[in-house]
Amino acid sequence: MSCSSKVLTFYLCKNKNQFREQNFLSVKNQEGIDQRIFIVSAESIEIGVPNIVVPTKSDWLLPIRVGFSVNVALKIIESKYKVKLTDFDYIFKVDSDVLLPKDYVRKLTSKSTFVAGVGPALIISVPFFVNILKKEYPVTYCDDGYIAAQSIALGLWPVSLSSDSLLIPPVVLDFKREFAYGIEYYRWGFSPMILAMMLVLSRFLKLKPHEKRSLKANVANMAGYFWAMFHRIKRYSFWKNYRKMRNRHFAEKALKFLLYFQKI
Repeated sequence: MSCSSKVLTFYLCKNKNQFREQNFLSVKNQEGIDQRIFIVSAESIEIGVPNIVVPTKSDWLLPIRVGFSVNVALKIIESKYKVKLTDFDYIFKVDSDVLLPKDYVRKLTSKSTFVAGVGPALIISVPFFVNILKKEYPVTYCDDGYIAAQSIALGLWPVSLSSDSLLIPPVVLDFKREFAYGIEYYRWGFSPMILAMMLVLSRFLKLKPHEKRSLKANVANMAGYFWAMFHRIKRYSFWKNYRKMRNRHFAEKALKFLLYFQKI
């Protein structure tokens, strides 16, 4: 993709107390892109940047608040600011506690993929958002995971950027949220064996702080998964394709692993 991709950025920050100027500037000063930024918050944040205030219920889990807020913001930018989504190449949803390298967006948008980045700093191609997500940001218990799952089901894996300059805070254990994630894993189409193996392997792999989960979180994930299975919760329409792509990916990784040790 061209380095001058047009990017519609939603900077999510709950209130002014959580606003960090350094983090915001790392988003505002992204190099090599044509960017328009809107701050989306639950309370007014006046710093000279268009601010869309979306009050949310405090008892909603964070992913639900995020999905609801982004969808309201999408409507407001069109009705109030006369901004058309289709005038952009990408949507960039970024949280206020993230510090980005200056070329984060440019490098990821050059990968020609539907979805890129990490959950707190997620890039979504507009054609994918319009045609696959039907112009609606998912209001689910794992919004970024749902978006990635849709892309994987289509055979295009999300890409990420490895950089020491990308700073994301570690995830604090929330049993209710992790249980809900387990339900989502079931609905996406994870097979129980693959999910269990991935959770076990994650205990031994070298992960970044924001990627690590405690053993309690893994237990909550599995509990949510098997609760959903027992209650026969309806899966998403793409679950069969997602499972097929996940299983294929895991098999390819396992084969490479075996071939590597065969050469030793």
